[in-house]
Amino acid sequence: MARPALPLAATAALLACAAGGTPPRQAPSAGPTDSVAVHRALLAIEAAGRRGEAEAEQRRWTAEAAARPGDPVPPFLAAAAMPPDEEAWARMKALTVEFRGSALGHVGMARVRVALGAPGEAERHLAAALAVEPDAWLALLVRASASERAGRLDQAAGDWRAVLEADPPNPEAHAGLARRALAAGDPARARAEAEAALAAAPDHAPALQTLGDAARAAGDPAGAAAAYGRAALASPSDRALRAALASALGEAGDLPGAVAEWRAAAGLGEDAAILASLAGAARAAGDSAAEADALERLGRLRPTAPALARLGSLRLAAGDAAAAEDAYRRALALDPGDADARLGLGRALLARGSVQQALGALRAAGEAGRAEREALEASLNVRRVAARDAASLERAVGTLLEATLHERRAGSPALAGTLELRVSVDAAGAATLVEVLADTVRDEHVRACAYWNLRDASYPKKAGRHAFRFALPPPQ
Repeated sequence: MARPALPLAATAALLACAAGGTPPRQAPSAGPTDSVAVHRALLAIEAAGRRGEAEAEQRRWTAEAAARPGDPVPPFLAAAAMPPDEEAWARMKALTVEFRGSALGHVGMARVRVALGAPGEAERHLAAALAVEPDAWLALLVRASASERAGRLDQAAGDWRAVLEADPPNPEAHAGLARRALAAGDPARARAEAEAALAAAPDHAPALQTLGDAARAAGDPAGAAAAYGRAALASPSDRALRAALASALGEAGDLPGAVAEWRAAAGLGEDAAILASLAGAARAAGDSAAEADALERLGRLRPTAPALARLGSLRLAAGDAAAAEDAYRRALALDPGDADARLGLGRALLARGSVQQALGALRAAGEAGRAEREALEASLNVRRVAARDAASLERAVGTLLEATLHERRAGSPALAGTLELRVSVDAAGAATLVEVLADTVRDEHVRACAYWNLRDASYPKKAGRHAFRFALPPPQ
């Protein structure tokens, strides 16, 4: 396929502008489009877009359009630098009216429609482009992109090869053939095509990503990480690319590097899969702070009981018992039967000084909390008290309270006061509700001793309520 060319001076001016310079004002161009120059300018615009600099490219080409009236290339490139939306499409359509002898407006309309997921409309625009300029291989690149998106890689490959006949070093065509080779299970061929693309455009992010994919498919995670790293420099806001880099670094054994890249990927937006991967990588690397941060964000986005329970353990290990309690309670709201979360909640409550609630949580943990429950019950002097009447029960529990009070006075010598509780009992003589009506002692251990001893006691087998008052005078 022969490639028609602009006069040498016009082509040089266009390439200079694509590289960042400002060509001198010139007369309107004549003749068919230099597709190579336009395509390299498009690549520069796409690269700028990946860096977040597309607006600067649009301003530059808009100024160039004013300096070169009658030339369809600058306004085409200015519109190509815009987001692919209806306004960009309208600007491209205007070019088809103003420059009827140029295929660029039709190509631009097709590019917008492919980006917006409307391949049917794109096909009509591309047919119009080729009718105007049969050798406009820029249309073939757009058609290949549409075919690739539709999964028709063989059709796309035919267009990429046709482009290479006209422009042998074309980076986009080589990168496309690299992706096709990789999809066909030929990483060696994919690598060769990707390297051919990079020979013409060293920072071409799609080719770099495919080079990384090929290295990974060949069992070379270090090589994959190197290629992905270069791609990430060229396209720093590509979250999927960051994730691929993080995965490759982890596979290569660079755990801190993997954590850093997962964090970078997570910083580009809330994504449950990426946050879960960040948490896993941080755990493998022993970075508990990064793991906790990822699990906290994951808990807001897609909460699961295991992840929240793990967050609770990390918060507790870091000394933040309040945050640990919150995480464990959220886990139990999702899975009330999670014994490990119950055990963790008991530990967090105990660390916060909520002794009465802590014992309840440890009991709910069952066998998982047995050892810690027994130790806490022993420290609180909790026994299974049985008595023939409420008065006898009050004396028995009072003796246990005095023992606990004596132990607590080792740290608070003036501890004293009164406890009043009311117990509701069923017909079988079992407590169903224990209410603390008054507590002037204000000591968690003492109150827990009274509460749990009355909760566990055996009562006369008659439904009703029993009131208990324990006077604990100061030491003599």
